[in-house]
Amino acid sequence: MVIKSDRLLTLEEAAYFLNLSPRTLYRKIHDNELAALKVGSLWRLEPDEVMNYARKRQNRIGGIQRG
Repeated sequence: MVIKSDRLLTLEEAAYFLNLSPRTLYRKIHDNELAALKVGSLWRLEPDEVMNYARKRQNRIGGIQRG
């Protein structure tokens, strides 16, 4: 799946795309596993960053299944 957007994603949108809860995604941001921007009190994520994280996650999961 590809995210085609010229706008930043909300935490909820990114969590939905990654099949994670918003709370889990927030934890990953807090632990510096995923880059995000804080705009006021709201978190926003670059679509490319979310796609890159999804690819890394898929490769990591795929590696475990094959190994």
